[in-house]
Amino acid sequence: MPISAAILAGGKSSRMKIPKCLIALENKRLIEILISNVKKIFDEIFIVTNFPELYFYNGMPLIGDIYPFKGPMAGIHAALKNSEYDVFAFACDMPCVKKEIIKVLNEKHITGTSAATVASLNNKIYPLPGIYSKKLINELQRLLIEDKVSIKRFLDDINAQIIDVANLDKEGLSFININTEEDLKIFKNGGKTCLD
Repeated sequence: MPISAAILAGGKSSRMKIPKCLIALENKRLIEILISNVKKIFDEIFIVTNFPELYFYNGMPLIGDIYPFKGPMAGIHAALKNSEYDVFAFACDMPCVKKEIIKVLNEKHITGTSAATVASLNNKIYPLPGIYSKKLINELQRLLIEDKVSIKRFLDDINAQIIDVANLDKEGLSFININTEEDLKIFKNGGKTCLD
């Protein structure tokens, strides 16, 4: 794909109390599961993090947030500044993103006119995983400087393309993210719905 994959791993994991990207499921860390899935699709993949020492071990290119600890908008901004192409952004704690979702979002982004393309499921919009255009760099920078970091408001303001993916992922596996110990417990016990 003429698009880069960015795995956002810059948060403090304050609700989990340990770096959630490094939680192991069946002897494989969440971020490793995601890397394994996306490396079959993208030529350029990198991790955006404020804690590079945690991820040196996997040999992936690492970049840091320019505006640290301002949420996913900061990670997307840093990714776009460092990428040759538009960026397909993933949260590091989303281990079950389906390839069909990636493919459809990419196709819609390429043929559409919006600067961002994200998914919706059951009338809920999911900013991640989602595709963000390099055209957004300056606007993202302005908002980050002004500390306006609501990504959902940002998507609304730029009239992002919203793609309903219910027919591709009825159980919402692609949007499971593991933010708390309770989320992890449900996931390990076979929870098959969005945990947030």
